[in-house]
Amino acid sequence: MDEPSGGNWQCLALRDVPLDVRLGVYPHERERPQRVLVDVELWRRMDRFEGTSLADCLDYDRIHRWLVETWPLREHTALLEQLAEELLGKCLEDPRVEWCRVRIRKPEAHGGRGVPEILATRRRSGPG
Repeated sequence: MDEPSGGNWQCLALRDVPLDVRLGVYPHERERPQRVLVDVELWRRMDRFEGTSLADCLDYDRIHRWLVETWPLREHTALLEQLAEELLGKCLEDPRVEWCRVRIRKPEAHGGRGVPEILATRRRSGPG
């Protein structure tokens, strides 16, 4: 899915967050952290933004702060899918977020000759 459909939406995006994390299934990936790049999109349904303060906005600082403070310190994670699921859950902690998309890339995984990535989306189920 490229983006949510039906009605008017607002998207707040955070792009290319560089993090060094312990990640991968191969023995050489367990030797040291590797660089990942993270993109996050937070979507909410709305006709027009009529807020007057930062509190009226979706908070990308919340996601950025959580990523840079927790992911570099986490235990080794085998799969990109695990990181994506965790990040989707974090995005949906804000009840105003109705749909989110995350992309995680491993730019150094193949020596710069191909970049593995995962793209995952989640729609809030039930009332926000």
